[in-house]
Amino acid sequence: MSISSIRVFSLAVLLLSSVVASADNMIMARVPMRAELVIEYLNSSVQEHGYTIAHTQLCDGGMTDFGYKSDLYRVVFFGKIAEVRMISERYPELVSYLPLKIAVIAEKDETLLTVLNPEALAPFFADQVLQIQFGRWRSDLLSIFEDVRRSTAGHIARTD
Repeated sequence: MSISSIRVFSLAVLLLSSVVASADNMIMARVPMRAELVIEYLNSSVQEHGYTIAHTQLCDGGMTDFGYKSDLYRVVFFGKIAEVRMISERYPELVSYLPLKIAVIAEKDETLLTVLNPEALAPFFADQVLQIQFGRWRSDLLSIFEDVRRSTAGHIARTD
């Protein structure tokens, strides 16, 4: 094996291990409420941020086939139509990341929301337009998650 092959292999191992170990690549929130209600709050906040819900996919059956047990597993797909079209045309390598997706996973009376942090893609694209877009998406996702937390916290507090 040549020295350049060893370098390439070592670099690949380092890159893979850093991606797997990094929690910065995900944005997550645990909400102390049943998933069906959390999805309603999530959809509302997504729309209030100017996005359109494209589809909500049921994933329960597929996850069960892999041995994962969840009370409910959904993926909410959403985006801004003009934005998705423009980015898809200019950057076809990003098509698999569009529209944006939030996984909603129920665990008894709690719900986990999780999404890829768009800024995790930034190191792979030097284009300043994309850097700004990744930052906007991240900001919107954090705001959406915070809206859901606030909405559900207010709902939980009014138990009387």
